[in-house]
Amino acid sequence: MKKLIIAVAMLAALGLNAAAYFDGGLTATTGPDGYRGSKLNLVIGSGNIAVEPSLATYTSDALDKTYRTYGVRGAWEADKYTLGAETGLTPTVNDYSNKYVGGDITFSLTPGSGGKSRLAGPGARGAVRGGQGVTRLDVGASLRYTVHENSATDDKTGQTQASLFAGAKIMMVNLSASYTGYAYGSEGVSPLINPVTGHNFIYGAKPQSSVNVRLDLPGYPMVTPFVGYTGTKYKDADNSSAYLLGAYVDLSMVTANLSYQIFDDGHNRHGYMSIGAGIKF
Repeated sequence: MKKLIIAVAMLAALGLNAAAYFDGGLTATTGPDGYRGSKLNLVIGSGNIAVEPSLATYTSDALDKTYRTYGVRGAWEADKYTLGAETGLTPTVNDYSNKYVGGDITFSLTPGSGGKSRLAGPGARGAVRGGQGVTRLDVGASLRYTVHENSATDDKTGQTQASLFAGAKIMMVNLSASYTGYAYGSEGVSPLINPVTGHNFIYGAKPQSSVNVRLDLPGYPMVTPFVGYTGTKYKDADNSSAYLLGAYVDLSMVTANLSYQIFDDGHNRHGYMSIGAGIKF
């Protein structure tokens, strides 16, 4: 899978033409109990085609070792819609591994001058760009199927993750929201590496449903502040709430972001600091 992801990225780069673009960024997160995570996202595009390789890493005192998730998403990005497909895996560490496949579709009901980036969903980029006029509205849905596996016992758990999302630009305010529901097959394996939309970290539990809301306030000189909330219900843990506060700087070709997230697991509150930078051209 790692070789496939690299090969796809190289083919996309070789096929670039004068209309090509690149958007990449790296974000690092630190938290309690030795938690450290990072995520590298790249977007290599030409015309209506975009290829998005990614690499995420996670480690903490509880995880003991470093887990790496390799992924790649391909998308057809037209003016009024985006169609995407993705696949990825977490190689075996401490007997745990996972593999996933998925797809997504987004419609721009009032498309404008915001380029190929959408206001919500997998087609959204790190820095929110607006549309043309007073209002822009993007809506969509995604579906992902993940197999979590324990190599020591040969047990597997299938997880289906379905999301609905929407993003709106009203004057200078960008608002996005999503709802995700989860269904499971057998109960043999706990989904150790299981990202939840809106979380800047990994929490080892089985989510049943999750709601994420984010508000961006562009218009300030260079700096765009944002706030967010994520509420999650779990099958095997108490419900949680996560509150996000941050800002990013967009200097045309260079971007930077800083955020702090407070996570309430029903018993304690924990803080996670994230800092990132990117380049686009």
